[in-house]
Parts: sequence; structure tokens; C-alpha cells
Amino acid sequence: MTHLSNQKKLFVLSLLFIVLFGLAYFYMKREVDNDREIKIDGVYVSKPTAIQNFQLTDNHGQSFDKAKMRGKWTMLFFGFTNCGMVCPTTMSELNKMYGKLSKELPNKELPQVVLISVDPQRDTVEKINAYVNAFNPHFIGLRGDESQIANLKKELHIVSAKMQTGDGKNGHYTINHSAEIMLFNPDAKLQAFLSYPHQADQLVLDYKNILGA
Repeated sequence: MTHLSNQKKLFVLSLLFIVLFGLAYFYMKREVDNDREIKIDGVYVSKPTAIQNFQLTDNHGQSFDKAKMRGKWTMLFFGFTNCGMVCPTTMSELNKMYGKLSKELPNKELPQVVLISVDPQRDTVEKINAYVNAFNPHFIGLRGDESQIANLKKELHIVSAKMQTGDGKNGHYTINHSAEIMLFNPDAKLQAFLSYPHQADQLVLDYKNILGA
């Protein structure tokens, strides 16, 4: 009985060793593989993800769909014009980033920066146009109806929630929302998520690292 018990113990220990060795190999391999990946402040998508086509309206009243993202890199960000801190801070850093990149890269390699409103109730074309132009005339603002925005948010795993402010009787509200910047490659496929809070120097570094991959 003791002999069998010892055999069982040896089997269990051997099995445990195999499992631990396998895990160690997995993590070592993952570390090696990660060294080959692009180092950014965010998540680099090694196999870029295609998204469904969409139809929104830009800040000049023109149609904007996925085709407008092809042939160039696109930094896409969800926000709204009445946003208190996250959106203006992010837009400001994107403007600084754009200025720095303009001095280092040819125009064809500069990203188009796109803000999609999560507040179509208040964000008219005129209001979005004034907002994006206040930061950079090259930036693009997009709006759509509730269902269009909801579909796009769902596909890109963006979360937003309307929150009543004040006593809740005056209809005033703000919107809490995801603050990541999504980078799409020239094939209009999702290539990376850039983490919040955003800083111009880090955005420049991340973009150039991905561009040179």
C-alpha cells in the first residue's frame, strides 16, 4: 500500500513538474514574442481588426464612412463638445502631437484625427465644427443618430453613459465615456488602442513606433 502510495505521489509530482515546466515555457515564449512586438502605451493589435462600414456626417456636413479612412492612418476618439476635462485635454494633446509630427514626417504620413460625438442630441454639425477647429483645423468631427453611434460603439467596445447633473429636473447632463484613442491603419483596420491619459510626446513616440513596424 505504501509502495502504491509513493508511486501515486511520484506521478503527481511528475505531472506537476510537467505542468509547471509547460507554464514556464509558455511565459518565456510570451516574453520573447513580446520583445518582437511594438512597445506602446496601450495595446498593439498584431492582427489588425476589420470593422463594419458606417455612415456618419462630418463637421462640414459631408458624408463620412470607412472608405474615408483608407490610404491613411486615423486616430479615432469618442467624446462630446460639452465634455468637462477628458475631451478638451485629449484634443489639446492631439493638437500638440500633430504639430510635432508635422515637423518630422511628410504630410502623407500624418494621421487624420477624428472625434466621434457620443452626444448627438446636443452636438450639431455646426457645434462640432467650431469645437474641432478650436483645436486644429485639420481635425475632423463626426456625428450620427443614436442608433448609428450605438452600433459603432458596440463594435469598438466603447462604453458611454448619460449622467444627470444638478437636481435632475432641468435636463442638464454629462456623459461618462471610454477615453482610449483607437489607431486605424491605412487599410481601415484597428491597429492599436492608445491608453488614457494621453500626452503628446508619448503619442508621437507610439505613432512613430507603429509606423516603423
